[in-house]
Amino acid sequence: MNNNINVRTFLAELRKFLPEKTIYLALSSLPEDIFDKEENVNVPCFANDEEVQEFINKNGFEEPDNLANFFLKPYYDSLEDEINAILRDMEESERARAEIESVTYDLEYMSIYG
Repeated sequence: MNNNINVRTFLAELRKFLPEKTIYLALSSLPEDIFDKEENVNVPCFANDEEVQEFINKNGFEEPDNLANFFLKPYYDSLEDEINAILRDMEESERARAEIESVTYDLEYMSIYG
């Protein structure tokens, strides 16, 4: 599923305190490519079990949806950034095309009406 050692370590820490079913339900609802970009996966490192328990309680990871959302937020933020970049590129291309059409029209007009 995942080759990112930080995520694997994070999940191992969670497994100490969460039922396997909770983790399974959360992970099975995630997109297959969610861990492909390591920069989108930001998991904490814990100094001890107390920190793990505190993190679980603070984030409501007893519910599979909350654990899934922990991974989904950065994933969706990344997708949104990619979509916005594509839309900006499309908008720039459209502006460039319109500018070329305008210049072409001006040249044609000048060639006809001098």
